[in-house]
Amino acid sequence: MEQWRKNLYVLWVGTFIAGMSFSIVSPFLPMLLKQVGVVENLEIWSGIAFSASFVISSIMSPVWGALADKYGRKVMIIRSGIGIATCYFGLAFAVAPWQVVALRMLNGFLSGFIPSATALVATNTPEERLGSSLGLIQTGSAFGNIMGPLFGGVVSHYVGIQQTLLIGGLILFAATAVVIFGVKEIRKPNPNIKTNVLGDLRTATSNHILLTMLCTVMLFQSAVMIIQPVLPIYIEQMLAGKDASLVTGVLFSLVGVATVIAAPLWGKRGEKRGFRRVLLTGLLGASLLSIPHAFTNNIVVLGVLRFLFGLFLASLMPSSNALIAKSVPGDFRGRAFGISTSFSQMGAVLGPLVGGFIGSHWGIKPVFVVTGIMLALTALWLKDKPIEAINTSKDVGKQQQVAV
Repeated sequence: MEQWRKNLYVLWVGTFIAGMSFSIVSPFLPMLLKQVGVVENLEIWSGIAFSASFVISSIMSPVWGALADKYGRKVMIIRSGIGIATCYFGLAFAVAPWQVVALRMLNGFLSGFIPSATALVATNTPEERLGSSLGLIQTGSAFGNIMGPLFGGVVSHYVGIQQTLLIGGLILFAATAVVIFGVKEIRKPNPNIKTNVLGDLRTATSNHILLTMLCTVMLFQSAVMIIQPVLPIYIEQMLAGKDASLVTGVLFSLVGVATVIAAPLWGKRGEKRGFRRVLLTGLLGASLLSIPHAFTNNIVVLGVLRFLFGLFLASLMPSSNALIAKSVPGDFRGRAFGISTSFSQMGAVLGPLVGGFIGSHWGIKPVFVVTGIMLALTALWLKDKPIEAINTSKDVGKQQQVAV
């Protein structure tokens, strides 16, 4: 088996385990905060603890991306895996709210497992197999995100939250071990690269294709995350006071299931028909399917809409990652994905804030309409943008590009 293909399969296992570990921890933050003494303003403490990781991660991602290009993507995966697993162990022994927030901040500081894995695939995979490979690697973390809450819910029921956090840390150590023993970088890092974050940002913003894609990632991430704070409340209203926890979990997981099914197919289609076309199709399809969410009062119909929405949503990240990878030389891809992760994290922070504001002032239904409008406007903005680079050299590190 070719090394790039072996890397892909091993990293799929690694990102699946890591995604499961990440999603085991996040749902239990409010309960953990209760156990360490929060009795008032739990929502505020939960919001701070949840967003602290994203905010710090958005600052640090370009730094880790630069170090990945200089010292290797595999090293960055290992660094992140060991660091975040240690944070989970710390959370299990936290005794005060400030400790939970501080450890979440440290978690964000040490983040980068899945972005580094994506960068390694993008750097070590043949260009003609880039789309399907990036689509496949996305399904690993998506499947992990589905299984994590289910696994965590069962485990926490029997052994408690602290023990669940310890298990989450052990699982992440296992993911790191898989990478240590199973992955080999084909394209070696360049330790002679002279880089700094501000210089990398200037390089990124002077690359018109890359800058366009960075803004696109932030826009669609914001649009998608707008729904997050209001969807559980919407489901609870539909069920008229019945216990909505199981149904909420199922409806949230449907998007992940759709991603597992559709992302590799979108990647293959992008290789054949162009990633620009796939990205625009995904944005328009997700836009059209978001708006009907606001006009149904049937939980089954809502579930169908969530699944169909997820099928189109699954195209956005693989096609964006492929376009980002093709827009830069191979020795800048770690930095490009680090900066892209920053923009994505900013969208993940801004989206729920906007959704919560809209929901509290005008109700929940308009949130879905705003999501649809934002996705449609992003597609309209991209329609005439030259965002697809054609590689004119087989040597990725020395490629020349033509925008189409």
